[in-house]
Amino acid sequence: MLLIGALEALYGPSLIRLIERFGVDPSTVGIVISAHFIGGLLGVIASQSLHGLIGNRILLAAGYLLLLVGSIGFAWAPTLTLVVTASATAGVGFGALDYAFSHLFAVAFGSGSGKMLNLLHGFFGMGAILAPLVVALFGPEHYPAYFTAFAVLTLITALGVYGVRSHPTQGPAAPGTHAVVSAGGTPDVAGKQFYLFSGFAAMVCIFVLHVAVGSGIGTWEATYLTLTGIGVEQAAAATSLFWFSMTASRFVLAAAIQRLHPGTVVTLGCSLMIIGSVLVLIPGFAVSGLAIVGFAIGPVFPSALAWATQLLGGQSWVSGSLIGISMIGGIAFPPLLGATVTTGAGAALFPLALAVLSTLCLFACTAIGILRLIQRHPHAKSKDRMHDESTLSHR
Repeated sequence: MLLIGALEALYGPSLIRLIERFGVDPSTVGIVISAHFIGGLLGVIASQSLHGLIGNRILLAAGYLLLLVGSIGFAWAPTLTLVVTASATAGVGFGALDYAFSHLFAVAFGSGSGKMLNLLHGFFGMGAILAPLVVALFGPEHYPAYFTAFAVLTLITALGVYGVRSHPTQGPAAPGTHAVVSAGGTPDVAGKQFYLFSGFAAMVCIFVLHVAVGSGIGTWEATYLTLTGIGVEQAAAATSLFWFSMTASRFVLAAAIQRLHPGTVVTLGCSLMIIGSVLVLIPGFAVSGLAIVGFAIGPVFPSALAWATQLLGGQSWVSGSLIGISMIGGIAFPPLLGATVTTGAGAALFPLALAVLSTLCLFACTAIGILRLIQRHPHAKSKDRMHDESTLSHR
């Protein structure tokens, strides 16, 4: 996870030099990020489909291999088309590893999955902190060397797959989801399916939107800050601060997660994302505002994954589907958000876009809470009704 975190964070500062090298605008070079997430989506879909056939060890090995090939290609590709292709290849490996580790942690630790997922993704954040710091120290013009070094580290890390069990890991069937009960006291299967589908749809919104915000900041923060007058090296350091804030929140909440419901963590995170985005609008507070968004967004992915596992079950399709669908946030939104950091765009456009996405994410959290309340209400009433009928029959 540390490696794939470093990879995602390396893209942002590198885009500054890709824009200069190929003479394209930010929205065009944003295709590199979209290609990475398209590859990630394909990697998750393929991993979910093949996991049961090839097992954990082969899945991890394939992910590392694709990550290695893609990073080498990105470092030395002579054309933008080949850079995009290499980014997509690395993305497939990224998706395979993200699915494999997240699914294994989500189902292997049971009720403690929230804590362990936050720790796991905390290491993702550590990689995302270190990569921009290296860029800030030596400059973004050396990005081929960074991606080559990344490939070497990937090869070394891949040797650890020999210590992983080869057979796939599955969780139990759907836990603790009460069926909606009809007036006669019998389970209403259609009602249960409606609430499960609605809850899943709201979860999809949370995953897509918060990834859109995170990938948007990780990709465009350096570009946005340079447009506001901050130097390239300082902008890269600010990007590292964003990833540091994200990582810090995951490690902090990993200790407190057992006292907080994952849904509460996600809802609070989305609320703080809005506050941080609005703070960016205030002159002089752009860096601190984006750092606050990073702190807020940190626990959302792992906590939402634990929340979804509780609501929808621990089978591979739950974690696999949500991890895969979350990639849409990184596919569709970087080019769109890239249009908000062009020279002609106003300084307020980028943070306003982040605030809107964060608000929609909060609405999705609220929708899940309402659905759960509606679902539990008839269930409680039916239990009272059956208790009353049982009491009368004994009389």
